[in-house]
Amino acid sequence: MNNNHILLRNLVYKGASEKSLIACDSVLDRINYELSVIEKLGFTDYFIVYSRIIEVCNELNILRSFGRGNAASSIVNYCLDIAKINPIDENLIFEMFILPNQKNLPDIDIDVPTGYRNNIIKRFKQKYTEYYIYYIAIIPHFESDYKDVFYNDKVYKEHPFGLIVLTEKLNNSTFIYNDIEYYLEQDGNKDPIYDSKIDIVELDYLFKLQLIADEIGNNYHPYQLPFDDKQVFDFFASGNLVHIFHFNAPSLKQVFSQFKPNSIHDLSVINTLSNPASVNFIPRIVSNRILNETDFYDSNAKVSKILSETYGLLLYQETFLQLSKEIAGISFSEAEKWKRKIMRDKTKTEIKAFIAIFKKGCREHNALSETELTNLINLITEMLPLTLPKSHFLSYSIIGYWGAYYKTHFTSLFDKIFNGISNTVKTIKTEKG
Repeated sequence: MNNNHILLRNLVYKGASEKSLIACDSVLDRINYELSVIEKLGFTDYFIVYSRIIEVCNELNILRSFGRGNAASSIVNYCLDIAKINPIDENLIFEMFILPNQKNLPDIDIDVPTGYRNNIIKRFKQKYTEYYIYYIAIIPHFESDYKDVFYNDKVYKEHPFGLIVLTEKLNNSTFIYNDIEYYLEQDGNKDPIYDSKIDIVELDYLFKLQLIADEIGNNYHPYQLPFDDKQVFDFFASGNLVHIFHFNAPSLKQVFSQFKPNSIHDLSVINTLSNPASVNFIPRIVSNRILNETDFYDSNAKVSKILSETYGLLLYQETFLQLSKEIAGISFSEAEKWKRKIMRDKTKTEIKAFIAIFKKGCREHNALSETELTNLINLITEMLPLTLPKSHFLSYSIIGYWGAYYKTHFTSLFDKIFNGISNTVKTIKTEKG
């Protein structure tokens, strides 16, 4: 085992200890499985770089989202603090993040407040001098407000959040503009250097939450907030969600008043349903919640349990993978491959091929009656193409919850910052307590 494999393992186990993960078989097996895949695919250095960027973010007390995309599906990311959701607790599936035989590096984005990215890069350079960092210049294929970069009398655009971070200096495709060293990307799909980019994304909403957190102190920092505050969920049920991240669409007001969420998971369900392709399912899911029904799956306890979080409908891609494995005996890896093929296929031939395999697996496992199997297949056929990753929507629902908490308990400060009265926070007596 090379030194970097050992380093990454040590960082992961240190993080597991700091997060007080119970050293049981399920946790240790998951950690070891993920690390073995990461090592086998040659991704170790990539994760070490991200862990060091997170280390810098934490030293600077910079607020980050709980995750983005499928990165929260990895317990390695959780232990390294790249994501802040325990994937075992939330039934998030590693294979949605990395398949055992994939060639490209997994997509990891770090969300930080607007204006903080350069601070992170500066501190990282100071702390880890062995790395060379390049901003990225891209060929503009459409109109954008990205920063202009000039090289050899041509206009390029600065990638809004991508960086190249390497332990060896690049000798080709680089140039300096305004004292910044750039890597010139020309074909992202075939460029291994560009494929290894590190993404630090700036969110204005996090900037405003950071202002509030800096003002009111660590006791009410977003990471310290409870997720079971009844006043906050009553606020969501009111539907008056102006300035609440991902939930401020006027069309959601009636949904919230009917659904009456009482957990982060309910917020994630609504967040997922607010996708334009899924809005037609809102009446069904509201009805199921109000009547405490899970559609037609009450007769099968295993299916009902898997679908209970989303009130009998198939909203999450993770749920599809769970159904495939637990009901039909299809591995997560195979189910994920099928999912990707089905969601790219416009002819619907892939879903037909999958259903044949799913039926065979169900009958071999004697999991469902023929009626139950037909109903489940109809649900998968209808909804799988519309499903979205729970890992992302749960993470982003937490940002919305933070905003709602501050709106509920620190109303004056919240309104001052979000109404744009001033970007400079003056001392305001908090309303909490």
